[in-house]
Parts: sequence; structure tokens; C-alpha cells
Amino acid sequence: MRLSIRYKIILPFAVLLVFVGVIGTGVATAQLTNSAAAEFDARLLHSSLQANQLLSQVDADRMADLRRATDTVGVAESLASGDASTLARLLTPIAANVPAASIQLRVLDLHGQELLRIQGSGPINVSDAGALRGQPAVISVLAGANAGERAAFLSDQPAQPVLYWVGAVRTTGDRIIGAVLLGESVTEVAAGIPGSTLYDLSGLRLATTLPAAPVASEAVRHQLTADNAVRVNETLAGHYYGTLFSTWIIHGSQFGFLALTADADSLLSLVAQQRLILALVFTAAALLTLLVGTATASLLTRPVELLVRSMRAVSAGDLQHRATVVSQDEIGYLARTFNEMTASLEEKTAALEETTFASMEALARAIDARDPTTFGHSARVAAVSLEIADAMGLSAKDREALRRASLLHDIGKIGVEDKVLRKPGPLSAAEADDMREHPRIGYEMLKGLRFLQPSLPGVLYHHERWDGAGYPTGLMGNAIPLPVRILAVADVFDALTSDRPYREGLSFEAATAAIRIEAGLQFDPDVVTAFLTRRPAIETILRQSGRRGAAIAEAEAA
Repeated sequence: MRLSIRYKIILPFAVLLVFVGVIGTGVATAQLTNSAAAEFDARLLHSSLQANQLLSQVDADRMADLRRATDTVGVAESLASGDASTLARLLTPIAANVPAASIQLRVLDLHGQELLRIQGSGPINVSDAGALRGQPAVISVLAGANAGERAAFLSDQPAQPVLYWVGAVRTTGDRIIGAVLLGESVTEVAAGIPGSTLYDLSGLRLATTLPAAPVASEAVRHQLTADNAVRVNETLAGHYYGTLFSTWIIHGSQFGFLALTADADSLLSLVAQQRLILALVFTAAALLTLLVGTATASLLTRPVELLVRSMRAVSAGDLQHRATVVSQDEIGYLARTFNEMTASLEEKTAALEETTFASMEALARAIDARDPTTFGHSARVAAVSLEIADAMGLSAKDREALRRASLLHDIGKIGVEDKVLRKPGPLSAAEADDMREHPRIGYEMLKGLRFLQPSLPGVLYHHERWDGAGYPTGLMGNAIPLPVRILAVADVFDALTSDRPYREGLSFEAATAAIRIEAGLQFDPDVVTAFLTRRPAIETILRQSGRRGAAIAEAEAA
């Protein structure tokens, strides 16, 4: 299907608009999603840290309660005499003041036999008097082997897990005569931490506050350390959750694992809402852009379409039809419109080229300024080159290409390190190789600019020699473009008359003699002849820039 001119103009922009919009919407959505996910993760981490602090606080509180029980006056004597009723009277108030509803207090003699159990509001009958004496923590405390005679352990009843704190009871003679145990249900411990799940070391779930708890898989447990938490995303009971697993530490020992879970449904909802808003905004912007673009294209292409129709009619021999299709006024309108469009395009193109070149020239000047001894070098080379070009009768087009090449010829030094550019002595072989790369670097930087194509040989070949011993390609004789041969002489003459860290600049006479000697070797003899012809004007240019050669000439004249 043949498309009209207006749609041929609009279609590429429409495709580009859709492409940019899809990519832009995707990138924006990803950024918003990452931002929301980061905020969610930060909240989850904060909650996990708070949960671990709560567990540490429970440990500290129960140890304090245990210390009050073991250190209460009369407990040691009553335990030594086996007086359970006195023990109950002394310890019941302590158990009653513990805020945990499931708290239980047990008293064991030195052999691990249970003498008293207090649960809730008072003592209860002891049905399994020796149930806890086989626990390693209890044995250790009764034997005095545990530092401080305080320990904690988890009961071996998975159905109703209880967390115990055990402390030794001593006589006034510092002899251990028994122990007191404080037990709190793990379910109640977990209930104090919303969104938490507690597991033993094997990954068995002990207690949770969630309707559906995450699984502490072997892979997750393997990654967990005291310093490393593990983040897991999963769907539980139809809802999306984020879970942070960490170790569960009580009284300095790992008892299992803690999982802190947060509902991430709100995160997904927010992301979906943001994606929808972005899609709607893009769609509205795209429709508006296409509408305005279509209207503008119609106005711009109407004269061209009239001309195309007329040309088709004429080429088909339908002269009568041509007269009806386009009038004399329309022909005049078409001609004026076409001329105005052409002039405007040329003007904008020229302005764009000048702006681009100005940016490149500013960069080249900045590169010259990296070393105070080369400041203004490119501008002086351009001025000297144009003097020689005038002597050799170069066309205006070639002179402009030469001027631009002169101003940009060292732009590739942007890729050379300062320690090489500013070295106060001769360069090493490696440093010289680095320096010789600057013509290629400059060429690669500028080769994509179409309007600079005539100037690129000057950038790439300004270190080539007439005898073929130059770099980077070893061009020889007339194979080197004439403007480049001119640039080479101007470049060397300015360098010879400039101070360097390792030498002072030469006088104009000495520098001129050096150029003359290299005629037929480094330089084109014809270019050297033109240089000598324009030497007074060249010296004037360099004298105005404050070159060392000018100072020497003035000193000699005096």
C-alpha cells in the first residue's frame, strides 16, 4: 500500500514514540518498583531487628526473675530442709509478678527431683518429679559447671515447647543445694512479636503468629549465620509475603531460627497502580503528540503533495488535468514555500555545524591548557597554516578545512595521561607509543561528524613525514594531502619556538633554519618555500602571542 508523504513523515516518529514510550515506561516502572521494594525491605529489616531485641529483652527479664527467685532470703534454707510449703510461700509472689501468663516456676533438689511447681496463681501437684533432671543444662547448673550457674534450654516436647531458664540455689557456705527453673511457653514468646515464627535448629516450627507460616528449608538454614540474614519471597494462603530469616539467640546460645514475615500485597498493588498510571500518561501523551504531529505534517506537506500530483499528471501527458490540479498561484506558492524551507534548513544546518565545531574547538583549547607550555598552540598553528596556505593559493574551501584541522589536530591528546604530556625529560619507549596514539584517538573522536570530514586527514596525518618515516600510517610524499603538509610545518615551527619543560624555545632564526634543513626529509620542499616566503607575517603572528623567539629577536636587535 502506497502511503502519502505526510504519513511517511509521521510513521517513523510514531514507531520511535511507541518504542521510547515502552522503554521509558518499563524503566520508570522498574525504578519505582525497586524504590518501593527497597522501602519494604528496610521496614522488614527494621522489624526483624526489633524482634531480635524483644527476644533479648525476654531473656534478660527472665534471668532477672530467676535471680530474684534463687536469691530470695529463706529459699536456700527451705530447699535444704525439703520444706515445700515454705518454698511455695516465698516463691509464689515472685511467679505472680512475672507478666507472662504461661510462666511456670519449678524447684529441684540437688538430685534433680522436683519439690515444687508453681503455675498461674499458685502451686500445683507434681506428677513427673524427675522429668527435667536429665536436661544437660540442668545437670550442668547442679554440678556447678556452668559459668555463673545460669543457663537456658528448650524443652524436648515439640507439641508444647517451653523455654526454660535455670539457676543454681546456694547456701550461705556457697554450696549448691538445688536449682530453680522459670519456664515460658514458646507460643507466648512468639505472640509478643507480630508476624514472627520460631523454629528449632532442625527447622521444625515451634510457634507462629501467622495463619500460614513460611518453611525454614535446609537451603535457608544453611545460609543463616549470626551475622547473615536470609530474605525469602513466597506466596502463602493466596497472599504474597516477604520473610527475613535470622538466628534465634538466647543467653549466648543459638536455640533455633526466627522468621519475621510482612504482607507484600500492598507492595504489588502499589507497583500495579504505578504501572497503570504510567501507561495511561504515556498513552495520552502519545495520542496528543500524534494528533499535533499529524496536523503539523498535513500543513507542511500540502504544497509538496500538490506538486507531486501535478508532476504525475504532467508525466502522464494529462496537461489539461495539470491545469485543474494546480493553478499559477499555487505554483508560485509552492516555489516560495520550497525556497523558504530549503533556506531555513541550510541556515539551521550551518548553525548546528558551527555550534558543534565551537564545542570541539573549546575542548581542543582545554587540552592545550593542560600544559602551560602548549597553551594557545592550536590557535597559533591555525594562523601560521593559513599564512602558508595563502602563499600556495589554496581555495577558500581547502583553507577552511585546514583551519579546522589546525584547531583540532591535537584533540586526541585527551587520551594521553598528564604524566606523559608534562614529563620534564625525554619519553620512554612505552610513553612515546602512548603519545603516538593521539592522532588516531582524535580521528576516532571526530569521524562521526560529517561536516568535519574534509578536516579529518589533518587530525590523523599531521605527524606523517615527506620521507615516509612518520606515523601513524607512514604516508610518503604527495600521498600526504597538501593541507596536511602545510599543517605539519606550522605545527613544528610553533613547537620549536615554544618553551618545553626539558628545553627553552628557539629563536625565530634557529627555528627557521631547522625547518629549512628538513625540506625534502620531514617536510614538503614546496611548503617550506612558501613558509619562507611568508616568514615575516608568521613572525608577526607569533610575536603578538609572546613566543620566546620574539623575545630573543628583540634582545639581539637591542
